[in-house]
Amino acid sequence: MAKDRSQRKGKDKFKEKNWYTVVSPDYFGGKEITLSLGNSPESMVGRKVEVPVSDFTGNFKRANAKMIFKIISCQGTKCSTEFLGHALSDDYIRRMVRRRKERIDIIHEVSASDGSRMVLKVVIVTDGKLNASKRVDIRNSVLSFLGEKASTLNYGDLAKYVVGDDIYTDIINATKDIYPIRKIELRKSVMVAHNESGDASQHSEEPGIQQAS
Repeated sequence: MAKDRSQRKGKDKFKEKNWYTVVSPDYFGGKEITLSLGNSPESMVGRKVEVPVSDFTGNFKRANAKMIFKIISCQGTKCSTEFLGHALSDDYIRRMVRRRKERIDIIHEVSASDGSRMVLKVVIVTDGKLNASKRVDIRNSVLSFLGEKASTLNYGDLAKYVVGDDIYTDIINATKDIYPIRKIELRKSVMVAHNESGDASQHSEEPGIQQAS
């Protein structure tokens, strides 16, 4: 009897849930990301969802990269999100570095034209060993480029830029006169503050990500 009551209780709870459509921000086309079960619109707010970068760029070579969105509001059963950043798998980065000889890690916080801030984590790999001077020159060149580029973009455009393909060509061009770069990856981007309607909202990395289906 206890088991039967438990099963009925579980079924009743499931029936009380609704399906919610989670959509991307307007700057990513407002497209459907996933469907998710929730008890209420309020229970959906704050959830995080991972989506393959290839879903938005069409570049299936970037299957190792995931975009991260956070639900910020729901109207009926439609939930809006904001972009929190993206990340490549650690395994992919390790395989990339093993094939090369020199690795430079760059972590840089940039500011968009609207005051939003994002941390960018770049990995640069070269075939040959670099002396200290070359490493410093490459690092400074990348830092300067990222800061200047971000300052010309609002947050939505910056979000699209960091998950797109142009950033790789641009960084290679920015460093080509210093040393030829054989491999580069923007391994992670993290929103620090999103300036929306003049109000900056602070964010930090948190667990609890739901995989998009």
